[in-house]
Amino acid sequence: MKYKSEKDMYPDVCQWLEDFLKDRFRQVEIDVRILAHTPISRFLSTYDRGNFPGEWVTWNIKVDVVGFVHHLNRPTDLIFVECKNTKLTLAHLSQLLGYSRIAQPLYSFLISPLGFSASLVSLLQHYQRRDVLEYHWEAGKMPRQVIIAEWEMATHHLNRHTMIGGAGV
Repeated sequence: MKYKSEKDMYPDVCQWLEDFLKDRFRQVEIDVRILAHTPISRFLSTYDRGNFPGEWVTWNIKVDVVGFVHHLNRPTDLIFVECKNTKLTLAHLSQLLGYSRIAQPLYSFLISPLGFSASLVSLLQHYQRRDVLEYHWEAGKMPRQVIIAEWEMATHHLNRHTMIGGAGV
């Protein structure tokens, strides 16, 4: 089953992301926005909350849904969700991987109600190339990875059985 358009996914995904973040970060402010048509740098130029690194002014990237986790004594964490209404492909992964390398979100999700293309499945499962999901490396920590999953229209949640990447999510 499929949504009529990609933008029809956004309200359901926003609610899921807000619930996901509130469950993980109980003592902080959570804000979730649809930014599919607004570069993050433009949005942040008028956003009066959060603590972001100086290079945010260069983030001329458009991510469908962006979550903001506002901590008291440290920088704001970003969470990206890129929605597709087709099978997920290597091109979709490359797009989100590039955005994630630039802004280094805490989590980065690539989701679709239609699952994955054969080439994406082959690369990640048959050839075990999970390294292609990595976008941020910190000494002593597991690398951050793009999390790829099927979106369940009926439950408005990720299908955890199809999830690839993102250890610890």
